[in-house]
Amino acid sequence: MIPLAINGIGPVGAFGAGMEKWHSALNGNIDVTPETTIIKTRDGVYNLPIFRASSKSLANFVKSRKLRRLDNFSRLALLGAALAAEDAEPTIMGPRTGLIVASAHGATATTFAFLDSVINDGDALASPTLFSNSVHNAAASHIAEHFQITGPNLSLTQGADSLAMALLTAAQWLESNRIDTILCGIVDCYCDVLGYCWQSYQQQCNPENPPRTYGPGEGSLFFQLSRAEANAAKPKYGYLNKIALNIAAPPTTESLIYSRTGSDTKPRSTDSKSVPEAYKNRLQIETTTICGDLPIPASFDLAAAAIILYDRGTYNQKKTLTTPPFTGSTICCWQPQNHRKPLTGNCYWITNQYD
Repeated sequence: MIPLAINGIGPVGAFGAGMEKWHSALNGNIDVTPETTIIKTRDGVYNLPIFRASSKSLANFVKSRKLRRLDNFSRLALLGAALAAEDAEPTIMGPRTGLIVASAHGATATTFAFLDSVINDGDALASPTLFSNSVHNAAASHIAEHFQITGPNLSLTQGADSLAMALLTAAQWLESNRIDTILCGIVDCYCDVLGYCWQSYQQQCNPENPPRTYGPGEGSLFFQLSRAEANAAKPKYGYLNKIALNIAAPPTTESLIYSRTGSDTKPRSTDSKSVPEAYKNRLQIETTTICGDLPIPASFDLAAAAIILYDRGTYNQKKTLTTPPFTGSTICCWQPQNHRKPLTGNCYWITNQYD
């Protein structure tokens, strides 16, 4: 793939919305308190912490009357895209701008609500609003309409690989000169069905000591990307230089952020079975305390790596730890999948130097 210039980032999560909130959350200056919901499984009744994201600040970008029929999934996606566009240098949207919206699960809350309306009210009286928002590319259509994007538009879902597939597709579009800029992001929302599945899986993984301090999360994260040009000004957050799929482990000589996934029952920084010994003392950022357990944690790891390269800081939510300023030029984000034997995962490299 060609290097991608990262011009803007739009993060939305339980910590708030925008790069300022994300920066504060990485510094441990935002106390994220999850709400609690009751989940009943065959193993019992549990109080499950949910890291919900708010889309209230979307009113700063879109008139309230235009938001009436948007579901939470589309609102979070539109807010992330708007924040990424605002964070980037002003660009002209149109036929030379592309859009990719990725999701691990799609608009599950809306889809299950629509199915409930079919079951309860019959086909003839099922909710048309729920149906329209349950269509897989509904969120992308709302974003395209708001920004008047008439270039290539794609919605995709490939589980934990959704982010990698979205970014690789963005690189292909830019390399083939189909577009000049692109809004590319990922969004996922919580619903009770996912909560049930999450708790049941955690109970199976660790029946004697299931997690109690963190639970499922929701949010969105969008990037405004363009082709990396040798003679152009350095982009705000450096370059996404390379993506590798299903590799056993990145080189131990590189600075590393590794993600935890829903298959873990405790943070990777303390899980000796999840992470090879060579990576135990590497750059670590535990995002579950500020985002919850997202199905694709590498998206927020990329945002963390980008901001580290931007202001040369090193972040850790544990105030007792002292970490020196980051002095490297490249950070590797690894998203291992614990269900894979041997352990493999997708890897993303962000650098502040053009190759």
